[in-house]
Amino acid sequence: MTWNTDNLKCLIVEDDQFKMEGIRFHLRQIYADRIETYECQALASATALLAEQKFDLAIIDMSIHSHEPQAGAGSPFPLSSGGLDVLFEISNSSQETQCIILTQYPDIEIESLPIPVNLAKQEIYDKFGIDVAGCVRYLENDNQWKVEIIEILEKL
Repeated sequence: MTWNTDNLKCLIVEDDQFKMEGIRFHLRQIYADRIETYECQALASATALLAEQKFDLAIIDMSIHSHEPQAGAGSPFPLSSGGLDVLFEISNSSQETQCIILTQYPDIEIESLPIPVNLAKQEIYDKFGIDVAGCVRYLENDNQWKVEIIEILEKL
């Protein structure tokens, strides 16, 4: 679905700016000018974007903040399972958004239990009935995550 599309709308939910830039650059290498990315760093902004736009693809970090940092708005607090909340938003909408989890941690917290990244896709499906396209571990100085993203995208 996403591999041969003419115009792909992608939501990237990531609170690390360096990682966000790496994801954006990688997607541009794959899709060139056929992709339009929408980026946010927090659960509140992701929820707002999902309410007003439809996306073909979402790349979601599991550990995000509650809201974007803004002067006078109070400090955002970290949500170790904030990415799951984004998945729930997508799942409960009428959107047919393909979701890829991309995390720098070896485990994803699901119902307060650490689940290894390679087992998280099945665990999310078993517990919540949400079918994610894939779960990938991001390592800063390792390009394996890029290979895995391409493999997932080729199957969609």
